[in-house]
Amino acid sequence: MTGKPIPLRIAHSTHIPDLTAVEAVVDHFNLPKSRPPIERDDAVHIIVRDGDDFAAWVHALGGEIKWAPAHDLAMLYTLRTQTPRRADGSTVEIRVHVALVDGEFAPGHTRAVSA
Repeated sequence: MTGKPIPLRIAHSTHIPDLTAVEAVVDHFNLPKSRPPIERDDAVHIIVRDGDDFAAWVHALGGEIKWAPAHDLAMLYTLRTQTPRRADGSTVEIRVHVALVDGEFAPGHTRAVSA
């Protein structure tokens, strides 16, 4: 799956901190999260609680879905996505994670994507 363009301007300044940009996207789309975002060098990481919350992120931002092989019947799904383009043309990488029991609800198209 690939991301879809979103006509959203996060701000008019030339630079907004990455965490602030992601929090603006969360607020704008009313996206779920189960804890505060975690900023790392590679991306801002978001943890969600279930498949429905994960599906909300997939629907809002699109992106690439990966998952780790099941360990004790638990699977970690990750959505690799990004913020809409900022005023300076840059984006912020976002990783959305959810742990699901193997076979538990996950968006249908995630089952067709491999790690």
